[in-house]
Amino acid sequence: MAYIATHQGRTTRVKVSEPRPGIFTVTLGDKDYEVDFLEPQPNILSLLIGGRSFEVDVDAAPTSDVFEVYIKGDHYEVEMIEEKKKKLAMKMSKGVTGRQDVKSPMAGNVRSVLVQPGDRVAAGQVLLILEAMKMQNEIKSAIEGIVASVTAREGVAVAAGDPLCVVEPWEPQFPVG
Repeated sequence: MAYIATHQGRTTRVKVSEPRPGIFTVTLGDKDYEVDFLEPQPNILSLLIGGRSFEVDVDAAPTSDVFEVYIKGDHYEVEMIEEKKKKLAMKMSKGVTGRQDVKSPMAGNVRSVLVQPGDRVAAGQVLLILEAMKMQNEIKSAIEGIVASVTAREGVAVAAGDPLCVVEPWEPQFPVG
């Protein structure tokens, strides 16, 4: 899985794979690291990187992309966004118009559906929560509109590209006469 990490205004591409259980290959930019990973307590990570041991305390709100990281008393605030999600957000910020067929940006499970057909939604409003790799991802509306249909169902697995819902542009109705 690929991510975009931002810390103090610096952005780095991070790629993570798990070739063996508990052993991860982490690529930061163009450099690979083998990381032996263990989570002895919730939010406490024990990492072995290049023969050096690190105890890392990581905390984040359930649907947040911002992580509070503590290593040896030093505090770091890191935003970690899945690369596909970041690209989608950038695409959405370019001024999307027209009917929106909202599709799943990744494989995962639909955690919760927050809208139903007929609901009026604002641009940027969360439509549903998709859980992938133990991360909860907010799927948002790109436009102000009316939810025309919802195909996503809570607890159901979806693949990347599966339809989730349709949002039609909202046209204000002005009285005639």
